[in-house]
Amino acid sequence: MSSIFDGTTIPLLEKINLFADRRHDALTANVANIDTPNYKRRDMPLEAFQKAIREAIAGGQSRIEQGVSSMNGGRGTRSTDGGAAAFPEQLFQAIESQSPSLTFQDNNNRSIEHEMMEMTKNSMMQSFAIELMNTQFSMLQAAIREQV
Repeated sequence: MSSIFDGTTIPLLEKINLFADRRHDALTANVANIDTPNYKRRDMPLEAFQKAIREAIAGGQSRIEQGVSSMNGGRGTRSTDGGAAAFPEQLFQAIESQSPSLTFQDNNNRSIEHEMMEMTKNSMMQSFAIELMNTQFSMLQAAIREQV
């Protein structure tokens, strides 16, 4: 089945969607803990993820499909690591992040405005990825029905 997706951006869009989903969880936790003393905001490594996306695109093929297992004799089946070489699990884990504002006396580095802005940008990125994925699936569906 993975051969159907080899010529598409679906595997890459799937990673973007996963990243956005996990980032949304981190950002909502920041909002939920806006008044918690000693809470340090967390975020995903956005720059590192963007770099991995650029490298995957520059590779000319969806590098997450390089998760083809060499242990299966090169039969073209997808490995279960989801392309860990191009997108290591650290890219999908929230880390303590620098504050966009001052640290308050309760040692919290909050900024509700910043969190809401980041949530909006993240939501837009995820919506864009999902829309592109829907377009890819529609194109594949048309090709399967020979409506090209």
